[in-house]
Amino acid sequence: MIDIGLLASIVVVVVVPAVFVRPWPTSAAASGLIDTSSGALIIGLVVGRIVAVAVDDPGALTGLNDLTVIRSGVEFWPGVVAGLGWIARSARRDGVAPTLRIASLTAPALIEWACYEATCLVRDGCPGPVTSLGLHPDGLVQRMFPIGLAVATAAAGGAFITRRLHRRGMPSLQVVTLAVALVAAIRSVASIWLPHIGNGLTRQHRTSIFVLGIAWTLFVVLRARAWRPAATSDA
Repeated sequence: MIDIGLLASIVVVVVVPAVFVRPWPTSAAASGLIDTSSGALIIGLVVGRIVAVAVDDPGALTGLNDLTVIRSGVEFWPGVVAGLGWIARSARRDGVAPTLRIASLTAPALIEWACYEATCLVRDGCPGPVTSLGLHPDGLVQRMFPIGLAVATAAAGGAFITRRLHRRGMPSLQVVTLAVALVAAIRSVASIWLPHIGNGLTRQHRTSIFVLGIAWTLFVVLRARAWRPAATSDA
């Protein structure tokens, strides 16, 4: 049976970022962004799914049917690492600095994520905390605040910020670390209200907090190093 909701989500994730990238000027770093991002998305999904199955149910690794059920869970950050590795590999092949290529893809990638989160409307009704004003997720009577839509809005805002900073001359590595920190922060906050079993933090929540700490620390260090020469010359 075809999962119409997931299929619709995939179509939106592929089509909308392509429109978003189209106005970009052609350059060595920006050329082939759509193909590269599509490859990174596929690699990320595959690796993320394999890691999720390996952690939760290693025995299912031998069953192709179990592996292909994306709805059962995908480890987000291993998928991100795999996708970044794919982009870096394509950049080296094209003779482009990997950090420049990744920075060029940051905004479209955030738009892809925003599109996926927004299409929770057609997948599961956008669950979240119970509120008097909100949506009715499938199978539930109580109204819930649509966390997916809030995440989509924040991700789209992150895309605007990182793209603007990159165009204004922020170094590529700083753009990448800032984008990772933004994603980790959004996921960390959203995870507080997403439904889960038990009272403790989920594995995905803990991982996002860990990534946020590393990415933000690295961003601050990079910014401090960039400011230091200017401060020294002014003195």
